Amino acid sequence: MEKNSLFLYVVVLVIVLAVAGFAYFSLAPRGHTDAKYQTALSAQTPADKCATPAGYTDEQWREHMGHHPDQYKECLSDGS
Repeated sequence: MEKNSLFLYVVVLVIVLAVAGFAYFSLAPRGHTDAKYQTALSAQTPADKCATPAGYTDEQWREHMGHHPDQYKECLSDGS
């Protein structure tokens, strides 16, 4: 009976981990979301959309602009 109980606990553990993993990878927002985009958009300085807004490093803001080259074309040109 002891082997059967151990086997049952292992099966239940595997099922719980599988469900938790599925929920984590399918339900958790990851990467670029509309909410993150709206946060970045609202942070941009109205007078100069190329200027790094508060809460971002220059590198983070340049990366954000790089994801939207059509919107930040003049900010991304290197003069060449």
